[in-house]
Amino acid sequence: MEIPEINKDRLLRDLNAVSRIGLGEGGSVTRLVFSVHELRSRQLLVHLMNQAGLDVRVDAAGNIFGRLAGAREGPAVLAGSHLDSVVQGGRYDGPVGVIGALEAVRAIKESGVPVPAPLESVCFVGEESSRFGFSTLGSSLVAGDVTMDDFANAVDAGGNRLEDVLSSLGIYRENLDSLKRDPETVKAYLELHIEQGPVLESKKKKIGVVTAIAAPSRFRVVFRGQADHSGTTPMEMRKDALVAAGHLITYIDEVCREHAATEKGRVVGTVGAVKVEPGVINAIPGRAEMQVDVRSITSGSKRKVAGLIKKRARRIARERGVKVDLMTIRDEEPVAMHPGVIALIHALCEERGVPFEVMPSGAGHDAMQMAKITPTGMIFIPSVNGVSHNPTEWTDPEDICLGTQLLVEALLRAAHAEI
Repeated sequence: MEIPEINKDRLLRDLNAVSRIGLGEGGSVTRLVFSVHELRSRQLLVHLMNQAGLDVRVDAAGNIFGRLAGAREGPAVLAGSHLDSVVQGGRYDGPVGVIGALEAVRAIKESGVPVPAPLESVCFVGEESSRFGFSTLGSSLVAGDVTMDDFANAVDAGGNRLEDVLSSLGIYRENLDSLKRDPETVKAYLELHIEQGPVLESKKKKIGVVTAIAAPSRFRVVFRGQADHSGTTPMEMRKDALVAAGHLITYIDEVCREHAATEKGRVVGTVGAVKVEPGVINAIPGRAEMQVDVRSITSGSKRKVAGLIKKRARRIARERGVKVDLMTIRDEEPVAMHPGVIALIHALCEERGVPFEVMPSGAGHDAMQMAKITPTGMIFIPSVNGVSHNPTEWTDPEDICLGTQLLVEALLRAAHAEI
């Protein structure tokens, strides 16, 4: 079978064009889901898909599908990722997979190589949890693995509820299932992504073949004490919500380090956001809200650590004389990639003589949702110094091109093969 070659210059040009949208200080990129910048990036993608002659469809949530018809009708092979970013993030987390998938499908279309199954280049909205604390939004809707009740505690820093934002897009409880993709219409899903960690670079490997994706347990913890004057309230009479939060933050670090050692590095925990009220220097904090993210590739380890954190939060509240509320944002299960897709990517690397590493993903991806409805696999490429979610995030252009070329071959094999 003839293998189409990607257009490297076009791939990197389009990737750079996306990177300039939401560009900020120090080269950082901020494209929060449903923001003006994120919308502009999706508009650019639609334009590029139309230029490529793909059949473009955008669903109610904003997920974008660029379709190349196959020689016969049937389930399509999909490839993609996301364009939204964290606050002050990097240029490659997500866009490499979106533009890489577009270039792969473009190259196949331009080559005229016959493809038995349709191919689709995909962009999912809201993969990042930076705005609402709720991750993989678009792919969860497509997979049909979400309900409006799951959005109950998803609120952004401005007090906007995710459920209200979706309602403004015409997505309500009664029609939520309308965004679900019929599994019979999808043959496989592939996702090209930067590793966001140091393993490939440290082992001098060019490709990561992903075996499983760690899942997060995310919840809000709100300590409610009493706001008082910072100068007139004796220390022994204070009900300081922030001090209670501080004790819990320290405990989260300690318990996750403890279980990282005993569970062979499979548990990590982060407090990524803290909000304090009234938030002035001369008042004792009466309210402290924190968002907790616990992840593991094993559900038992994750569940155990999350339970210990919640138990400690209640204990701290009793000891400090404050109240505490615990609200689940998202609780997901780790997901294994499909053995057939893993084997396909594995074989490609061996045949091409590409050094590769078989490895799990510590970060969540849209692939974890798509795996619920179709055979799914991921291709990792190296992140320099393991840095991600940071303006200095960098992946060598040659590695981006190599990953995209492998994606071309993976798409063609998946289209031809029984997975």
